[in-house]
Amino acid sequence: MKTEIFDLKTEYDKGLETAAKAIADGKLVGFPTETVYGLGADAMNEEAVRSIYLAKGRPSNNPLIVHIYKFEQLDALVSEVPEKAEKLLRVFWPGPFTAVLNKKPEVNDTVSGGLKTVAVRMPAHAMARELIKRSGKLIAAPSANLSGKPSPTTAQHVIDDFMGKIPVILDGGSADVGLESTVCDLRGDVPIVLRPGGVTAEMIRSVAGDVMISPGVLEELKEGEKALSPGMLYKHYSPKAEVFLAMGGEEKELAGRINILYDKCIKEGRKSEIFCMEASRSLYGERNCRLLGKNAEEIAASLFSELRLADERGVEVVLFEGLSTDGIGLAVMNRMIRAAGFKLI
Repeated sequence: MKTEIFDLKTEYDKGLETAAKAIADGKLVGFPTETVYGLGADAMNEEAVRSIYLAKGRPSNNPLIVHIYKFEQLDALVSEVPEKAEKLLRVFWPGPFTAVLNKKPEVNDTVSGGLKTVAVRMPAHAMARELIKRSGKLIAAPSANLSGKPSPTTAQHVIDDFMGKIPVILDGGSADVGLESTVCDLRGDVPIVLRPGGVTAEMIRSVAGDVMISPGVLEELKEGEKALSPGMLYKHYSPKAEVFLAMGGEEKELAGRINILYDKCIKEGRKSEIFCMEASRSLYGERNCRLLGKNAEEIAASLFSELRLADERGVEVVLFEGLSTDGIGLAVMNRMIRAAGFKLI
């Protein structure tokens, strides 16, 4: 299959019109959002949605997020919007915030992963909203990466995974947030964060008055438990390298555990890297480190790109330095712990 790539800085209208037609024709498109790049298809076309799962190698019980460009489109998807849910959506839409609500019968089971709920988001990215508008469709879109790999934050990441496999890729530059959206179950009185992201629990609490964090954010789901949100099932966001996460304990003690495992891996002849913050670099001596940033926001923006670069460098072991779960730190730790397949040191 020929893949057309459009730089939206220079081919805005041509790129969007080509992509919109592809969506309307039941085909797949890689497109930018403020979180990560999405792999989009017509959400109400079950065959088109099925092709997303096939292209990604994604398990069929892992639900997709449906993207809209205006609030009124929510009515086509959900049976009810509780008062507190609407209050939150009016504050955080458009933006990196996904609502899980009870779906209407017209919403196919393929897009919802067989659940009675549907996940819906209105992206803040102007190009993404314009694509939805021009296509005349609601767009179902997970991240535009092969299932299990680090999510794409640039068009090049999408090209690496899907060149020759999808007809259109839109290049809108680097994603601003760098992590997927916050997913929140808004059916009850208290919002439940299912997957943390750019809209933090603290931000939700400031609007709703209360918020709960699903145990599945930092733990594996129990056997037989259904995932209401993307990103809750399976090992996710992983490079080819084996990944370990160090969490808990004082900073020096945590670094000590990382250093012991790093030295062991090096003795075994395994190319290893430590992913850490700039402030703690000195704790690792002459060991090979990648500095992800000065704070959680910078780490969030660079994490997936750094994981892909580790693959390019032939790294065999990545050792993550854990960080505070305050603010967007919870989202970073959620991605790290899944990239590590819950292997903690």
